[in-house]
Amino acid sequence: MIGKAKAISHGINNLRYIMGESKNKKHPEKIDFICCQHLPPGLDAMGVCESMQATTAGMGRLKNTLIQIELSPPKEYTNDFRPQDWQQLWYDFIREFDRQTIRDKNGKVTSRQTCLAGSKAVVYKHDESKGGIPHLHAGVCRVDEDGHVNNDHDIHLRAQRAAEAVARRRGWTTAMDVRTGNVQRIASICQAVLMSMPTWSWSEYVARIESPSNGQLRVKARTDSLGRVRGYSVIDGDAKYKASELGRSLTCSRLYATWQKLHRPEPTRQPHNPVAVTPVAPKPVSTKPETVYPVAPKPVTANPVPANPAPLKPMPRPMPAPDYTVWSPDHREVEVAVQGSTHRLFIPKDVCQLFDDEFDYREVVNFQPLTNLACAYFAALLCPDVPVASGGGGSSTDSDWGRDKDETDLQFARRCARMARLKLGIVKKPRRFHR
Repeated sequence: MIGKAKAISHGINNLRYIMGESKNKKHPEKIDFICCQHLPPGLDAMGVCESMQATTAGMGRLKNTLIQIELSPPKEYTNDFRPQDWQQLWYDFIREFDRQTIRDKNGKVTSRQTCLAGSKAVVYKHDESKGGIPHLHAGVCRVDEDGHVNNDHDIHLRAQRAAEAVARRRGWTTAMDVRTGNVQRIASICQAVLMSMPTWSWSEYVARIESPSNGQLRVKARTDSLGRVRGYSVIDGDAKYKASELGRSLTCSRLYATWQKLHRPEPTRQPHNPVAVTPVAPKPVSTKPETVYPVAPKPVTANPVPANPAPLKPMPRPMPAPDYTVWSPDHREVEVAVQGSTHRLFIPKDVCQLFDDEFDYREVVNFQPLTNLACAYFAALLCPDVPVASGGGGSSTDSDWGRDKDETDLQFARRCARMARLKLGIVKKPRRFHR
């Protein structure tokens, strides 16, 4: 899912575009109302704009008075969406948008939290795009109902992170998953082009990548003052991938060496020359009868010891944990904090969905610490130290923690969730009763 956000000054034009009143809209019948915030229903674009201007009137030199938001989920997940489903998607996105505090590498706050949920806004669904993908357009007032200005610093990054968080919670394909798959596909195309080139030539390399058989790929080179190529990027539609993203072997400085390596002839193996063996004549068979001598029986001991005793069978031990630091298909990227350090892991999507169901954020207050600890147990970053019941009725620590030989990912994940629940406990949200 893709989320975009930008603070703009031309509020009335954007509101007319969102609400289908713009003259540039050829199919206004494909624009549907989803919801509005802190506004009376039935207002046109001018009415919404005047209401927002009244809210921002006392803000002095505030230039960009409107936040333009676009939210585009994957089409395969929204085919059966009803208006209330689109409405819930917008509320989930705004919740993730407002909860973020962006910090730099030193931990200093560079973008404080916003309050878009408490600001005037209109949300409409558009179905008239060329690709036929339904998406949401929203216009949000920069000033909330309490008179606070919504921070627009790094607002594009905030929208992208919010969309990624919503997609992960719903088990959807994220933009990071799509980009990772595209990087692997383009890298394999570049490797195949190098393998198919009989002689090295930069122009031939570019021409073969831009071949129609590879889709709409284009190569943009970066040259110095002498016209020498110092770097390049592969462009696929609106996406741009640097050579360093495709792999170190495909960077400009290593490209020729990679071509040489792919075309290096394999070393020839020497034929095996067996040593000549002189045939030996067989011994003549004797016709005399063979004399049989009696053999004394071996003494029998009280405790006979076998010549080759059977080896002792080792006790079953837990299976070693797989490497979850490398991306693979059907995995979701998560950040796990353990003992003051953050680890970037790729956990199976069905396991992440199980943790989301076990610690539902709508019902559990401490769902984040519980999910973090369960992921740490699953990836073997930590071992549980809470007492578990033993067979004799007492308690003991789970020192042999790990995945059993015949245990699946989901079975082991349920054990991890149970141990995290025993360690931290669950704090339930209070239920609200409506009349």
